[in-house]
Amino acid sequence: MGGGHLSRPDFGMPQPNPDHPLTEFYQLLQRGLDREGVFALPALYAAFQAPARRIYADEAADYLTLSETPAESRTLLLPHRMLQILYSSLHVLPDGTPAALLLTEECSRTVYAVQLQPPFVWEDPLPPLPDCAAALTLTLTLRDVEAIDADPAALARRLCREAAGKHWLAHPKADTYLAGRIALLQRLYKR
Repeated sequence: MGGGHLSRPDFGMPQPNPDHPLTEFYQLLQRGLDREGVFALPALYAAFQAPARRIYADEAADYLTLSETPAESRTLLLPHRMLQILYSSLHVLPDGTPAALLLTEECSRTVYAVQLQPPFVWEDPLPPLPDCAAALTLTLTLRDVEAIDADPAALARRLCREAAGKHWLAHPKADTYLAGRIALLQRLYKR
């Protein structure tokens, strides 16, 4: 795999600050994606727990929770799968802070934003995610921080090919599920 999966050039865009602690990790992951051509997406489960009162559409998202693990009260929205990458690009803020890696799916052209979260926080809050169809975080561990020097290629492969440490923040399937739950509640209230 890989070879034909290239990072998208950002002509005239801000360049990542080489001194930022996360820049090396983003670039490591991006080089891994260029070689592998795939990125492991975790499963996505949703649960909607409305309070015992009428709620309105604009507050409904407060009662939706997303998870990567199954449970009796959760609905499977998206199975675990390997995302086929058309290209990736690093989203950088004007000051050079790397904010997210944007991954474009090969067939659908859907864009996924991946934001790295370190085991100790260099920036709080983290940079805002760009607008995208779906978003998740990839949590780095202290072992990952140590592994970057020992075998960066192996770490990049693991980050690309394994779903461990990846957590959904948003996905359009969750929005569809939430809209359906709201419609059901509104029908119930009308009776």
